[in-house]
Amino acid sequence: MLRIVIISLFSLLLTACATTYSPRVTSELQQGQRDFNSGYYKRAMHELLPLACDGNAEAQYAVGYMYYYGYGVTQDTDVGDFWIERSAKQHYKPAIEAKALISRENSKSNVSRHNSWGAFNPD
Repeated sequence: MLRIVIISLFSLLLTACATTYSPRVTSELQQGQRDFNSGYYKRAMHELLPLACDGNAEAQYAVGYMYYYGYGVTQDTDVGDFWIERSAKQHYKPAIEAKALISRENSKSNVSRHNSWGAFNPD
């Protein structure tokens, strides 16, 4: 359910923010969004990765999201976190929110691991 909400938010934000860029960038962002929404994740990555490398915060967030969850690429949470962090440093609100969510997920995971390790007693 959370992924559906995030995907919807991602789609809306790409559309809303794309209008502030050049027509070429806007077109590529929109094409990346259409590909993503249609399930053509590899195509979306092909459209968005060059924009992310050029410093486009929305594209960086999208690329990070796809890496983090394994859409169109082999899942790599470290690479995903890298791109989301770059976007967040540009004050892109969805990336900032994603960083907070990732942080909460990691802290829950660490608590869970810590609790299970704490239950292990080799003596």
